[in-house]
Amino acid sequence: MTGRAVDVAVVGTGVIGLAAAHELLARGLTVAVLGPRPGTAPGQASAAAGAMLSLFSEVDADQPEMRVELEVSQRLKSFARYPAWLDGLAGASCRPPVPLVNGTWVVATEAQRADVAAIARAARTASHPAELHDGAPVDGLRPEVAPAAALWLPTEPSLDITHLLKALAAAVTEHLSARWIDSPVTDVTPGHAAILLHCADSTVLTCGQIVLAAGAGIPVLLGDRADELGVPPVLAGRGVSMVLGTPVAVEHTVRTPNAAFACGTHLVPRAGGAVYLGATNRLTLAPKLDGGATLDEVATLIGNATRFIDHRLAGAELLRTQVGYRPYTLDHLPLVGPTADPRVLLATATYRCGVLLAPLLADLVADEITEPGSLACHPYRADRPMPVPKLPDLLTPATLRGLADHLAGPGARPGDAGSRQLTALLAAALPAVLARPGPIGPAIARLFAHAPVAEVLPSLLALAERLEARPCPIPPPRSSSPQPLSAASAPAT
Repeated sequence: MTGRAVDVAVVGTGVIGLAAAHELLARGLTVAVLGPRPGTAPGQASAAAGAMLSLFSEVDADQPEMRVELEVSQRLKSFARYPAWLDGLAGASCRPPVPLVNGTWVVATEAQRADVAAIARAARTASHPAELHDGAPVDGLRPEVAPAAALWLPTEPSLDITHLLKALAAAVTEHLSARWIDSPVTDVTPGHAAILLHCADSTVLTCGQIVLAAGAGIPVLLGDRADELGVPPVLAGRGVSMVLGTPVAVEHTVRTPNAAFACGTHLVPRAGGAVYLGATNRLTLAPKLDGGATLDEVATLIGNATRFIDHRLAGAELLRTQVGYRPYTLDHLPLVGPTADPRVLLATATYRCGVLLAPLLADLVADEITEPGSLACHPYRADRPMPVPKLPDLLTPATLRGLADHLAGPGARPGDAGSRQLTALLAAALPAVLARPGPIGPAIARLFAHAPVAEVLPSLLALAERLEARPCPIPPPRSSSPQPLSAASAPAT
């Protein structure tokens, strides 16, 4: 069947899409929302979210100061909208206000002290309290590994995403100028006079403008048309989380710093004594939206939770597992605003901060629709330059530390999986290092010539670390016979 025309169609029923629809309705526009009801769309990032409003705890020590300032300022700007936004949702949905649960504990190992310091610095710079407790576990929790530091952030809250999505859905549904088509969009065709949307249930809708808020589903939806519209790559970070029934009582969020290219392990209180445990994060090039969690992902969550938060979680009742695909860009900033066709707008790629940024992105996209050009200078604008890095550009000390964490550090895969991956990596990398021009390859070859036995391999790694930190060639031995090495020229095994 053919649907009637509306001013704006919003494709996507997660927190960003519904927040945008709610704001557009408030500005007097007719709006159609297209997509399954929240929580029924497979792979939806919002439904699987922990809904931590991470003003500061997503900061890590390797981020440049300007990047921290940019991201924290936008998070604070969105958070400032939250009280009035939640009150408005309560009035529009005829539901009780969604409560905020204040307070976040960040627990860290000795190796993560720099991250804790960066988080505390970001909070204090913004005039928010940050209380550091050295060597003290969080009251009532019993981790297998006692934290080296615990940071209390009393103004960083969380909420129950289920309640928020229900309030947003009700607020949109109840509005007289809204229409909800409970079917996935299969095709977007920008025509000369209007934009046509084809849905899986054969509905065809015409609209004047469209907001694409379908997250990781946008590349498949647009297909080749993404290049015509100048849409940057939208990647998918697969996240698995759990909801547990547990005797471990938590009144506030407890989390670790980010590690191994993933958000920290986190435990978030839920109603009725349940807790949310999250979350993995792995780049996925071919999302399987209807796929379930793997045993490896579940084991990773359980292992990290018992090790760093509370060992009693191993005995918790598993109520359900959730899989969501977080959308993100090459520069890890959101995409908001018009594409090459100004009638087609984006509101997506919020990565791990979608719930926190929802009020801000709703305002931004509504501003652009009601006052075109409003986002011309905004750092999130969808048409911003986005250079594609080369692989050597990504091999920074920070990313290599992340790789090491992925293989063997906090957030590592359980059992021997990381060890197997590290073995394969070293088998591929060491021969290449020996053939590499520059100081490292020849230096390793000379060290091996002094002690050609397996026990020298740890020293080769230590030598590579030293030379990467301070490149300087090692003088060759004075004769062809092996000579003792000084402490200055090679590390001890």
